[in-house]
This record gives sequence, structure tokens and C-alpha cells, in this order.
Amino acid sequence: MTKYNCIVDEEDKKYFVKRLNIIEGQIRGLAGMINDERSYEEVLIQLGAFTNSLKTLGRDILKNYMTSNLDAKNKKEIDEIVKLYNKLV
Repeated sequence: MTKYNCIVDEEDKKYFVKRLNIIEGQIRGLAGMINDERSYEEVLIQLGAFTNSLKTLGRDILKNYMTSNLDAKNKKEIDEIVKLYNKLV
């Protein structure tokens, strides 16, 4: 695959996999909280943290995609698209 179609930078891959591993742990933690009959409030708080983690990861991958494939002169537009993404999710 070309650079345009995938994440090729090893540092970026490590960062994204690390974030995914954290998210995986959050999911396991949520399941454990439900099995342990934790309060709705506690579960919802952790669910909110999980949701924010996914949102942040999506934003970081989108930004990585754009900065890897667009000209550096488009930094202003990239920042604007990232701001719009944050408003959408």
C-alpha cells in the first residue's frame, strides 16, 4: 500500500496501538464493573471516559492522515478540519 492509504511511520503505529490497548483495557474494565454490580453512575462515568478516548484516537488518526498526505502549507486548513471533527463527535 502507498503512504496515502495506511499508517507507515513506526512511531505513529506504536502510539496508535498503545492508545488502542488502553481502550481495550477500558472495555474490559467496564465489563468487570457491570459484573461486579457497580453503580450506574460509576459505569456511566467510565463509559464517558471510554467514549472520549475513542474520540481522541479518531481525531489523532485523522490529523495524522492529513499531515502525512497534505502539503505543509495546508496547516491552517488541517487545524480547521480537526476543530470541525471535534465538534461533530
